[in-house]
Amino acid sequence: MKRLIFSLAIALSACAGTPFQWSDARRIEAGMTKQQVTGLLGAPTRVATIPSDGTRYVWVWVNGLTASNRSLVIDFDSTGRVIKAPPIPDEFQD
Repeated sequence: MKRLIFSLAIALSACAGTPFQWSDARRIEAGMTKQQVTGLLGAPTRVATIPSDGTRYVWVWVNGLTASNRSLVIDFDSTGRVIKAPPIPDEFQD
């Protein structure tokens, strides 16, 4: 039992951030609200202010078990709406 708990703890600690899917990120469009975006992607890993009174949301997902990672940045204007849909290359697959 201790071995199982230890293995589970190691597996969980190997991942960090907010796990999001590229297919969900591709659904983001200019004009969407923060609530709509976080409904698709989950809570951002980091939030920062940007010039012109906007807000930048950053999602980062690191999986230590598979050595894979993902990051995504979306900027919102002063009214809380997406400024521009994030460009996601076709080779980025879930």
